[in-house]
Amino acid sequence: MGVNEVRLTFQLVHLFFKTTKEWCVVKILKEVKMPIRFYNPKNVSAPVNPYSHGAEVASGSRILHISGQVGRRGDGGEILADFESQVRQIYVNIEEVLKGADMGLENLVKLTTYITDRGNLEAMRDIRKEILGDHKPAHTLVIAKGLAFEEYLIEVECIAAA
Repeated sequence: MGVNEVRLTFQLVHLFFKTTKEWCVVKILKEVKMPIRFYNPKNVSAPVNPYSHGAEVASGSRILHISGQVGRRGDGGEILADFESQVRQIYVNIEEVLKGADMGLENLVKLTTYITDRGNLEAMRDIRKEILGDHKPAHTLVIAKGLAFEEYLIEVECIAAA
């Protein structure tokens, strides 16, 4: 069915046991499967950009919905002027929200990107690939006439799971 690699991470497990005189702590690295599987079925055209056609989240996982992030800095809410700066700031914002939930970019399951200028597609894709690397969450792209503020050139909302 065209399942991408199952991503693995390691979880630190502490075991406590009592020797004859004192308590000891043993640290063990335990392999844990990530709760996300990505799908690119062979009978569906292969993605031409870095995304997956489907993403499945394991039952019992924590799900985080991240509101649309824009190219606005946290300190004072400054809206960045150019497209590339806005894209990079969006991913900084996303990482901060993920960090607050003890997650990282590797936990992203689905992205929805809204841009206002089709001419920025290549730049957006290049920056996304640079930031996400080989991680390819499901992705929808919408070219919109405008966003909440005229200065916003791009907005990205996402779903993550752990």
